[in-house]
Amino acid sequence: MGVAPILTAYLVLVGLMLGSFINLAADRLPRRESLITPRSHCRSCGRELNVVDLLPIAGYALRGGRCATCGAAIGATSPVVEALCGAAMLAPLALLGAWPGAVVGFAAVSLVGVAAVGFAFKSRSGLKPMGGRDIRFAVTGAADTREDPAG
Repeated sequence: MGVAPILTAYLVLVGLMLGSFINLAADRLPRRESLITPRSHCRSCGRELNVVDLLPIAGYALRGGRCATCGAAIGATSPVVEALCGAAMLAPLALLGAWPGAVVGFAAVSLVGVAAVGFAFKSRSGLKPMGGRDIRFAVTGAADTREDPAG
């Protein structure tokens, strides 16, 4: 067994994990919440998610699409976005090989991310896209009290 199958499996796993982060961003950015803190948690009961909950696709399947504590439903978009990111990485790797496939795969995962976050903003009516100050808060978690003409 060569390196290519192991590298492909690793890169697909990275794509799935990026999909999980994209879900977090699509949930938090429209609400103008930090991407850093607090830790991932159930929106209904506040329970911090554990390792099993955070496994891309598998965590959703193992929990039956529900919070392990309160039973609140988890949106079906979470495993869909994660699966799309995994497929977006796998397809170019299979078609182009490791080096060009990885580059195209990361670009494709990025496009899925932009689409998912954009859709999240659009689906939460009444919310406008984030300005510079909001983006700084989302990334750093620190409030910025300076005036920002873009925000």
